[in-house]
Amino acid sequence: MPRLVLLVLLLLLGAGCASLVDRAVARAVSADASEVRARHGADPMPGDPQVLMTRPTATQPGDHERARRILDTARQALQRYHDVAEAEADGYRSFPAAPPPDLQVIHYIHTGIDETAGVDYTQPGSLLYERDGHGGLRLLGAMYTAPVDAPLAELDARVPLSVTQWHLHQNVCVPRPVWDREAWARTDREGRPVFGPKSRTVTEAACDRLGGRFLPTVFGWMAHVNVFAEDPADIWNAHYGHNEPHGDGGHHGH
Repeated sequence: MPRLVLLVLLLLLGAGCASLVDRAVARAVSADASEVRARHGADPMPGDPQVLMTRPTATQPGDHERARRILDTARQALQRYHDVAEAEADGYRSFPAAPPPDLQVIHYIHTGIDETAGVDYTQPGSLLYERDGHGGLRLLGAMYTAPVDAPLAELDARVPLSVTQWHLHQNVCVPRPVWDREAWARTDREGRPVFGPKSRTVTEAACDRLGGRFLPTVFGWMAHVNVFAEDPADIWNAHYGHNEPHGDGGHHGH
């Protein structure tokens, strides 16, 4: 973090303006549900109302060719990142910084890559790694993103809707302030997190009762392209390893 930004944050916190910083963080990662222009072509993921997924569409002329070009381009460009050290040298960092042991798929994000205006398949905003069962990480592929207000046509132009499903994290209740680690650690009677994407708190009223902050959306649309998946059937599998945390104070996931 630039020193000037850090200094400003410290001054604000020292002046009792933690709530101001908290609101700024929320505005940076969330948008109103009305801004989700592609909602008419998406549904909540079965069993998880906090994830909105685009519906598969009929294959259009050129879709398979576009998908093949995406895979070929990504495979060639990302080969070097099989070595995690190479990814870190290029500016990718693990998110979260200390992934919990039960997190199977781990994002390595690059905060310097902005995919708002378009996607460069050779430089994804996130790399996806999965645990190899021997204490190491194996490169799985990449995650490409699009703005929360992107229409279906734009999502399709980036990665065809007929070959994969884009997803958007929504209805997430986070602590107030969002950096309250003790609040993040709270669980309910069944051992589920009180806050975050695995919580059962999915309405603004329920979140208010907990003293939290309700985020109608978190980040933007995301598409996983598992170019190095061992099973070819998992390359475009939007559900593969779908256990990454998003909206917990920093992303996708997913």
